[in-house]
Amino acid sequence: MVSTFHSLELGKRGLYAGQAGVTTSGHNMANANTKGYSRQQVNVTASPSLDVWTSGQVNPGQLGSGVSLDSITRVRDSFLDRQYREQSAAFGEWSVQQDALAKLETMVNEPSETGLRAAMDQFWGAWEDLANEPDSLSARAVIKESAQSLVGTAQHMDRSMGQLKNDLQQQINAKINDANGYLELIADLNQSIRRTGVQANDLLDKRDVYVEELSKLVSINVVERDGMYSIKLASDGTSLVEGTNIGTLLDSRSKLSSGSILGTFKSIETVDSYQQKLNDMVKGLVFGDIQVEIPGGSDLADGTVVPERQTMQVTVKGINGLQQLGWSMREDANGNVQPGAPLFVGDEANFTISSLEVNPAIVADIRLIASSLRSEVVNGQQKAVTGNRQLAQLMGGLRNHDLSVNGESGSIHQFYQSMVSGLGAESQRASRFAANQEAALMATENRRQSVTGVSLDEEMANLIKYQHAYNAAARVVTTTDQMLDTIINRMAAR
Repeated sequence: MVSTFHSLELGKRGLYAGQAGVTTSGHNMANANTKGYSRQQVNVTASPSLDVWTSGQVNPGQLGSGVSLDSITRVRDSFLDRQYREQSAAFGEWSVQQDALAKLETMVNEPSETGLRAAMDQFWGAWEDLANEPDSLSARAVIKESAQSLVGTAQHMDRSMGQLKNDLQQQINAKINDANGYLELIADLNQSIRRTGVQANDLLDKRDVYVEELSKLVSINVVERDGMYSIKLASDGTSLVEGTNIGTLLDSRSKLSSGSILGTFKSIETVDSYQQKLNDMVKGLVFGDIQVEIPGGSDLADGTVVPERQTMQVTVKGINGLQQLGWSMREDANGNVQPGAPLFVGDEANFTISSLEVNPAIVADIRLIASSLRSEVVNGQQKAVTGNRQLAQLMGGLRNHDLSVNGESGSIHQFYQSMVSGLGAESQRASRFAANQEAALMATENRRQSVTGVSLDEEMANLIKYQHAYNAAARVVTTTDQMLDTIINRMAAR
């Protein structure tokens, strides 16, 4: 037969289990709003039973010895954790692209009264006004101003896109530094957890917070071995953390499959592509091949004469080339009319919008703007035919005239509209994907919180349960004490 003191040990174990339950529930409630905290639970099992022998050497069975406190563990679902990390990386990738495209749309600013389309419309309208008054200096002044506005608007867009690319590159550098910082923290926590040698729940939570922050930046695979995390890139299996050791640190050459860093790289490529489209479009307008029909009776500044009642198809190098075919209002020292001057100046071979400007000669003397395709000899001097508007009409008609941009043909408005429409479609696509990924991420997080999150109502119920268990164990101790008192004190008195 077991000793009477066995009941004291049984009661003590019950007290320990009840106290552990109360403490754990209190810890859960205190951290209900702590970021990354996982609900903890007390795991108990029945203590090994004891064989009972009577004086007659008959074993009637086993006698229980109470409860054993096995462990206090976190409540987690590894499948939901992995799913959350994957969806977090996907959302990070698309949300960055959505933000960059939204900023790009703001820079393009179409439709608006201050966008590039409005600047082009004002520019073409100024040429149409000159066609109505071909000898007007005020109309030429408007052309100069509208050309300057067109260049200024295009350059503002170009600078804004360049600044956005620089900002995104700085974001990449900062995010890579953050990611490498998380790798170091995770490796340090692996070391701390191993050194602790027990179920260090709060350290495990802290490590998972860093892992989840890392998963927003890059797509990773996480494997737990002996309580420590091994982390690899999901794209090519590059080892980032192996236990307490840091593997390969991330840099701009790392191969990524998802995450905010990859989304930022893609955003830079997207912005660069639209900046290049803008650059090519403006270059095509200024220097691109344009085929125009010269009316009969024209005598061009390059010496070409078109017979009356005939037309001639000629190919010119953009607006500048067309301007140089006509005659201006300015005369040289001998009184002979001068050809029209190029409207814009820039390096055609290495063209950039930032280097483009309205010809300083035209800024200084608007009479160099040509409107006529005919000249005549008056008193031995070559003069532009007064009132001839044919070149101004051709210039105004370029708004809908086909030009060549990188081997593609279309009007300047078609090229620009295609760019704006493509940007809008790409922005909508990024917004849709970001919204879908965010919804999936939130759904997974809600499922995860239903498993690992703290329910105050549930913990209050657990407190009552553990309180009753503690009181019951205390009653066992009290009852055993009374039994021992009877044996020791009362039986001895007899």
